[in-house]
Amino acid sequence: MAKICVTIAEESVGKVKEQMKKAFEAGADFVEVRFDFLKPGEVMAAVDIIGEDRGRCVFTLRSVAQGGKFSGTEEERMRLLRKLAEAKPMLVDVELDTLKVNDNLADYLELASIPTLVSWHDFEKTPPNEELSSILTEMRIFSTYVKVVTTAKSVDDSLRLMALYEGALGLHPIIFAMGEAGVLTRVMSVLYGAPYTYAALDRAVAPGQLTLAQMRKLYDGIKGNRS
Repeated sequence: MAKICVTIAEESVGKVKEQMKKAFEAGADFVEVRFDFLKPGEVMAAVDIIGEDRGRCVFTLRSVAQGGKFSGTEEERMRLLRKLAEAKPMLVDVELDTLKVNDNLADYLELASIPTLVSWHDFEKTPPNEELSSILTEMRIFSTYVKVVTTAKSVDDSLRLMALYEGALGLHPIIFAMGEAGVLTRVMSVLYGAPYTYAALDRAVAPGQLTLAQMRKLYDGIKGNRS
């Protein structure tokens, strides 16, 4: 069965735990906790309240430059990313560009054997596949778990993006596109080999994101047609 990770993006610690509980009760396999929606001083309190569910979580602390909402300094973000990694989630999401310019963080994640999801986003377009393949090659240096997200302007963009899975041997790739034209890729990604796809609980956090209920309905339909 297709695995689904629900994005939790809340501005209060209590709401994070509440939404996580709802997501798991609704059938989510994993949750992505967007800590950048919280105040920097509340991040570790949220980690504590998550407790034993950390093993089913992707921890993300996205900077504004990377499409996130973290309101602290970059130095503070690096310190918190290390603390999030020390909490031993299922995966800690760190941007490729962040790892490339922060050797200390990259070395720590490697030496401590922290399961890292290296991510890269393009919020404007879907670059040529040659460029995206080069990005995947760079990502291999840091982890086998990689996430490439672009913005699809057409169905052709989406179809072309799916072809990247063929060249992702040895990786655990999560490749899809944002936007209305990219909805197909969110659904198809797990059928092409992604370990899981992302969904919203009740409201989209990213353009083109479907809800958990919509995703489950689609996958149930696909499974029924295959039977």
